[in-house]
Amino acid sequence: METILFIEDDSALRENLSKILSLNNYYPLLAENGKLGIELANKMAPDLIICDVMLPDIDGYAILQELSKDKDTSFIPFIFLTAKIEMQDLRKGMDLGADDYLLKPLKTKEILNAIKLRLEKKKQLINQKLPEQSESNNTLNNEDAILISADEKVQSIKLGNIVCIISAGVYTYLYDNTGKKYLIRKILKEWQEILPEKNFLRIHRNSMINLNHIKMIEKCQNHTYRIFMKNYDKPLYTSHRFSSVIRNKLYN
Repeated sequence: METILFIEDDSALRENLSKILSLNNYYPLLAENGKLGIELANKMAPDLIICDVMLPDIDGYAILQELSKDKDTSFIPFIFLTAKIEMQDLRKGMDLGADDYLLKPLKTKEILNAIKLRLEKKKQLINQKLPEQSESNNTLNNEDAILISADEKVQSIKLGNIVCIISAGVYTYLYDNTGKKYLIRKILKEWQEILPEKNFLRIHRNSMINLNHIKMIEKCQNHTYRIFMKNYDKPLYTSHRFSSVIRNKLYN
């Protein structure tokens, strides 16, 4: 899921947009001023930024200028939010590299359409620049980190620290190497599409494991396996469907 950073000093507007983004399967990152917005952009590398032009400490133009200097944040689509706009303000923002302007009061359909359009254009640009990677879903590796939304917070987790992922309907439970459990709105199929096949393996319709965290494997009489993971207190069982994959992956 894409992460949207919203920089806005109006707390009611921040909370309202946060709910809209969450309901539409985006991860909201909220900043109440420009300084915090820049810090979050550098730390979390969001997929898109929506920023109010007028802020109490740093205006939106200065924020865009600052982020444009860094190669890690200069490519992030940037949408300005303002109560009114003059042609000279529009020209200034576009000259700095802004992708779009939205006017207050916000309309849900309008902002969602703008987000979708800018994210689609970003993906098109990435695919044009990296055609060899666009053919594969598994371009991540164990050293990479991803953003997850849990406990109403967005946080970064290194793929290598994930021990296993257990299905919970349209949600999944993610367990890390410290024993923490996160409930995430993502099904196993979605995880399977993004996690590196070299490290992660589907062992059952309800579970995936990180091969680097296997503690012990026991063969069962019905030609399946019971797998014990580090920092996870319950054994995981393979199904017949995935047992041959286990054999080929671990024993050949």
